Amino acid sequence: MFTNHEGVTVHPDALAPGTEVGNWRVVERLGVGGYGAVYRVEDMARLGDFYALKVALYAGDERAEREVALLLTKGEHPNVVGFHGCARWPHPKDGLLVFVMDFVPGLPLHLWTETLNGSFRQLAEVGGKMALAVGTLHERGVFHRDLKPEHIIIRESDGEPVLLDFGAGWFEGADPLTTGTLPPGTLLMRSPESIRFLWNHYKKREARYPFQRTDDLYALGVCLYRAATGHYPFPGGMADLTQYAIVHQQPPSPRDFNRRVPRALNDLIMRLLAKKPEERYQRGVEVHEALMAAVAFGDPKQWEASIFEWEEVASEKDGDEPQRRIRRPAWPTQPMPPPPPRLVIPPPLPPLHPPGGDEAGGGGARAPRSRSSPIGSNPS
Repeated sequence: MFTNHEGVTVHPDALAPGTEVGNWRVVERLGVGGYGAVYRVEDMARLGDFYALKVALYAGDERAEREVALLLTKGEHPNVVGFHGCARWPHPKDGLLVFVMDFVPGLPLHLWTETLNGSFRQLAEVGGKMALAVGTLHERGVFHRDLKPEHIIIRESDGEPVLLDFGAGWFEGADPLTTGTLPPGTLLMRSPESIRFLWNHYKKREARYPFQRTDDLYALGVCLYRAATGHYPFPGGMADLTQYAIVHQQPPSPRDFNRRVPRALNDLIMRLLAKKPEERYQRGVEVHEALMAAVAFGDPKQWEASIFEWEEVASEKDGDEPQRRIRRPAWPTQPMPPPPPRLVIPPPLPPLHPPGGDEAGGGGARAPRSRSSPIGSNPS
């Protein structure tokens, strides 16, 4: 809250429709976070052109300045929100930082799957493009650090995924701005190794978690898990219990929730959620290649199937056609049975005695057991 040059109190998180911010007229508020508010605005010089305007809630906010620097110098990508410019408002010197980005009409990833209920092939294409975008940012030294379904918008006009909100983002060479052990983020998206670091260093005031590519890729795995099942890998609730689950518990596989999930997609998601970072995919391009290979070589019927089953909803008025919605899978109450073991036929053993000897005629004689065990086997 501040007072402008006309003596009017301004609340940057509650700008009324019609408020003019430079050359932009506020149409509606899209969302508010801890450090900024985002509005849909119209370009007053080109009526009918709409953009997203983000207003920092505090003057001199270094996080907003870092977000602008990131988008301006390192963020250009077809699947990253476009940046169009910035200014200070209402005072050009000491006003709030505001910046203009693409307005992306569409649904967040999880609502997109649950509302339109597209195919697994479409989900794989979206996930692959996000993996490439995140991987490209990593190559530029950029970490998103708050990757979650709400920050992946599926653009209404062409179905392209667009990555938004770099308020928690960081790039190589930027100064750390927060005082916490972990960077800002969402608990359900945090990797096991980041939680372990927090447990081991929370008393050390100067300790800062060294965020890695595999942290962003773990979060991408959580996003795909949520999209394919309607659930997060671990239930939210008490922070301590959630942290413990992330570090120590194996989540149900996507197929435990939704048997429609192709096996290859199930295994890819579970690899992204591996407890040890070295067991995950290490680069976004690897995730993309794995997804595209899974679709190309998988059963087309499975990949073209809708993600969820549909169920009819009774109409509210007599005579109206019934509607339909997805049938959200229930949390599994019992572990699913493991797949049947694969039958392996060993090669034939060499004869124990030269052909033609007394033992070669059969007779039911048993060969003596060797004292040594084959490599890799466990003696009885």
